[in-house]
Amino acid sequence: MSRSLAAPTKRLSLLEMVVLAAPLLWVVVAFLHPTDEPYEGIADEANRWIFVHVAQLVLTPFLAAGVWMLLGGIQSVAAAITRAVLAFWMVFFSAFDAVAGIATGVLTRHANSLTGEAQAGVVAAIEFLWNDSRLAGGGFSVLGILGQGTWVVLAIAATVALYRARASRVVVAATFVSVLFATHAGPAAAVGLVALFVAELLRFLSRSGATAPSQAPEPA
Repeated sequence: MSRSLAAPTKRLSLLEMVVLAAPLLWVVVAFLHPTDEPYEGIADEANRWIFVHVAQLVLTPFLAAGVWMLLGGIQSVAAAITRAVLAFWMVFFSAFDAVAGIATGVLTRHANSLTGEAQAGVVAAIEFLWNDSRLAGGGFSVLGILGQGTWVVLAIAATVALYRARASRVVVAATFVSVLFATHAGPAAAVGLVALFVAELLRFLSRSGATAPSQAPEPA
């Protein structure tokens, strides 16, 4: 006579649940992100613009923790590059998010409370910050390029690390697709975030043993 013995299953801690949920929470934020540019494009959506960028700032460390968890137990050059670049992504994306996102939103809300020359002066500052600042502008700027470019590098490096560690093809493919999150907003970012969630979840399940039941004969 025999019975089925399941491999021990590791339960998710509260922190691990939050980390795994972070990409899905960011999907919501990605679709809430206004697509128009300051000032004219977001004058009527200043509060939503601020909320989206504050939410991104809050979710950033949890998303980074998820990538760290994705590479748990892997020691290689590619994994080391991913972890190092991950730190740079957190710094540069957070700086870009705070200046090009939160700062322009706060100024937009202030401009909405003014009239005449006072409003025109604030609007001019917003448009300079967004369109002309080469340090932190919303277009071609140092922080913008580094905030997006570092994600591209770490997503590719993580893909290589997982492939060489013989992770499943689905995990490797999903990690590669997560490169789309470099856009950080809109449908493309949402696809990248869902892919990242799938990769992290499957890696967690494979390490916890929840997906590997076994059969063992019972002594007569």
